[in-house]
Amino acid sequence: MNKSDAMESEKETGNQVRLSIYKIPKKNHDAMVENQKQFTETFRKHGCYYQSFQLGSTVVPEGFVSMATVLSADQNEEVWLDFESYADHKQMDDVISKLMNDESALSLMKQYLNLLSSESSLIRGEFNRTRV
Repeated sequence: MNKSDAMESEKETGNQVRLSIYKIPKKNHDAMVENQKQFTETFRKHGCYYQSFQLGSTVVPEGFVSMATVLSADQNEEVWLDFESYADHKQMDDVISKLMNDESALSLMKQYLNLLSSESSLIRGEFNRTRV
């Protein structure tokens, strides 16, 4: 990757990211896909790059532990990760404020939470870009 590609990638990703990791029952897969399509549009409408991922392989090299193991996901569950990217913390606060005042976004959040595995916690963290 040349320097301009790296700078473009940094611009797309932003300096502030928020990750959410959670489990859903496999039976909720299609409903979560639909929910995430709508969530992606809503987040992007409010100025946030948003993307969802489903855990693929649970096979990891020796010395590592699979996320599915750490999260105690059983064979009837899927592990998902949501990625939100912001220019900075102020933009994140602004977008979250807009979402909290958007009735359709609140409805999507309620649906989202209802699709999670019972007894499952939504793991969330905010990360700042490191300069290396």
